[in-house]
This record gives sequence, C-alpha cells and structure tokens, in this order.
Amino acid sequence: MAMYAAALPVLACALLALAGVELVWKRCTGHGLLPWLRRRSGTPISATGFDEFTAVFQGSKRAELQHRQVQLVLREDDGDGALPVTGDRVDLDQGIARITRPGETHDAR
Repeated sequence: MAMYAAALPVLACALLALAGVELVWKRCTGHGLLPWLRRRSGTPISATGFDEFTAVFQGSKRAELQHRQVQLVLREDDGDGALPVTGDRVDLDQGIARITRPGETHDAR
C-alpha cells in the first residue's frame, strides 16, 4: 500500500524533473526534445504532462482540454470576426478604409 501512496509524489517530481531538463535543453539548443515539437513556440512536453496530471484530479481541467482541442480543429471563417454591416468598408487592396458616423448616411459603393 505504501508503494501506491508514493506513486503520485514520485510522478509529480518526475514531471518537474522533465520540465527542468526540457528547459535546459531548449535554452542550450534552441529546439524542443521531440522532432514534432522543434518549433520555438510549440507546447512543451512538460506542459502536456502537467495538464494531464491535473486533469486526473480536476474534472473541469479535462473539459478545458477537450475545449482547447475542439478550438484547434474548428475553422475560422472570414466573417466570424467581421464588423456588423453598417456603412463601414475596408479595402485592403487599395489601402482605403471608409468609416461612417452613427446616424450619417452612406453611399452605396
């Protein structure tokens, strides 16, 4: 029974050691440990480990991780962040932005 009681603290210490090794490796080489995590902006291995470790004890963390995964898969349409249809128009090709004040009429260009 004592072996099982010591398993969680040993796992937590192993995760901390992995985080330290990964940090030193990244500072020395500028790359991650795994080939698919070689980008500088990639998620560290230890962060994934800590997230999963936390999800075991907190159900809300599991829901948060699943939500993040769904957000990565969903596409963003051009109209998702667009302004509401008023008289405002932005033409990036010509470098022109037309902004109308509230209550002002606009032409139908």
